[in-house]
Amino acid sequence: MADKYENKDLKNLPDCVCEFIRVVIKKMGYRRKVRQDVQDELTAHFEDELKEYKTDEERRHKAQQLITDFGDVKLLAVLLRRAKKRCRPLWRTMTARTFQAVGILILCFVLYMVWFFSGKPVITTNYLAELNRAVCPVADETLNAAPIYDQAIQKIKAVPDEISELLGNTYDEATPQQRQLMQQWLCDNRELFEMLAAGAQKPYYWHEYKTSDYTEMMTVLVPELQYVRRLAFTLRWWIWISAEQDRYEDAFRGIKSLYCMGHHLRGNKTLVEQLVGIAIEALALGTLHQILWDHTIEAATLAELQETLDQIVADEDFTLSLKAEKLVTYDVIQRSFTGGLDGGHIIPKSLNRLLLEVTIISSGENIPARDRFIHDVWAIIRRWCYILFLHPDKQETFRATEHFYDYWEKVAAMTPAKVRAKQADIEEQAKQIIRGNILLQAMAPTLERISLYVHSVRTSVEAMITIIAILRYEKSSGRYPDDLEEMVAAGYLKEVPIDPYSGGSLLYKRTEKGFLLYSVGPNFKDDGGQIFYSDRGRPITCGTNEGGDWVFWPVVKTNAKQ
Repeated sequence: MADKYENKDLKNLPDCVCEFIRVVIKKMGYRRKVRQDVQDELTAHFEDELKEYKTDEERRHKAQQLITDFGDVKLLAVLLRRAKKRCRPLWRTMTARTFQAVGILILCFVLYMVWFFSGKPVITTNYLAELNRAVCPVADETLNAAPIYDQAIQKIKAVPDEISELLGNTYDEATPQQRQLMQQWLCDNRELFEMLAAGAQKPYYWHEYKTSDYTEMMTVLVPELQYVRRLAFTLRWWIWISAEQDRYEDAFRGIKSLYCMGHHLRGNKTLVEQLVGIAIEALALGTLHQILWDHTIEAATLAELQETLDQIVADEDFTLSLKAEKLVTYDVIQRSFTGGLDGGHIIPKSLNRLLLEVTIISSGENIPARDRFIHDVWAIIRRWCYILFLHPDKQETFRATEHFYDYWEKVAAMTPAKVRAKQADIEEQAKQIIRGNILLQAMAPTLERISLYVHSVRTSVEAMITIIAILRYEKSSGRYPDDLEEMVAAGYLKEVPIDPYSGGSLLYKRTEKGFLLYSVGPNFKDDGGQIFYSDRGRPITCGTNEGGDWVFWPVVKTNAKQ
């Protein structure tokens, strides 16, 4: 078979030269054309050196001498290959270097991907235990209201269906037959209310948090809050019926128990528990409003009731605690990042893919349908490139979490008037803190509206104390005061209550039928105590951003479920 690089001139050379040239060409290991050029050059070189010799013996002898002068065949092949590379055009050199660089980058990327996706979290802290330590005070178990409430929950679970359907209704909504049914059931279950009253007298409330899988705090289990709310509605009915029967002492004791039940859910609890607690406190105050409006209460009873509320305000911490939410986020972070020396990178499989993609695809809502697929694919590619190379590491995420919750705790301590005075876009500032951190963007709650609930409870309590003081003043002097400063001077109030929406005092006006007490409300504008009505004609006594004031007195009944 003919040699791959056979040349007709090789036939005129000695066999040793032909073999030498073939070996050199083979060891060069370069492109075929270059090897052919080298073969032609070597052939020409040997032909020039041997053309003066006539006999075969002389030619073989001279050829051997020339081969010996060339030296090591392998080294000669390497030198020839390098010489040819140096002589090649610049564009060819650049192309070769580019392909080499691309190959190296691909190899590095593959190794990086293997390293990135094989990362595992390092669990160093039991944040569930930290949460339980934060919730549980250093106190004897006998001072804990939780066991009593748990017993009450077991009893309320057995409520008949016809009673359960009525619990969420107001007293005014119920028919006389329904009221009679509720009264009989409440009488038969008086033990339940004594139990709730006993729980309300306990100074502490705590329970041990657990998780559904005993590891991740994202699955932390909270008390059966739906039954806690049912207990609150049951207690509200007991208060209404006690007031209708002129048993005001029992009614007001029930209101205190109802408020304390809500207060027990506050503090270093989960956010959902605190919100339910705030709702129960508001339920107690709303029920007291109705009783004071519908019934005539003696001055001595009012004085005792005001003293009780004063004590509540003195002992109540109206701030919103975000410690539980922060600990949950910390636990998610340590389970979603590696524990490497570089601060730890995010573990893609630990993220909820739906949360990763919703914001990407939704951003293309205005994209034409024909371009939507390309837009979404490109957005997902960009997001994953960001996760792989630019996402904040574990340490940066911990710092952002700390900053985020500290920021919201400061906001929660500010009144709406102070927030508005600074013209701070609270929501935007919070987004800036966690901007670029996909994990925190997926987890972080929106707390702007929630923080306002704290001020609503404080203001409602102070407004209620003011209302009771005004009613006491009227019973004593036979007239309503001209202003709230007169109430302070007469000793009925310790100080004038502050309107969180204006920064000034709550607004008070004498009217022909009594008096008007209100806040300017969420629109930060004094509408003269005007109540805003919805499109369905229902009164919104707390006001809205569109209009209306937050009216505490007189009471406007909505005839709706609370």
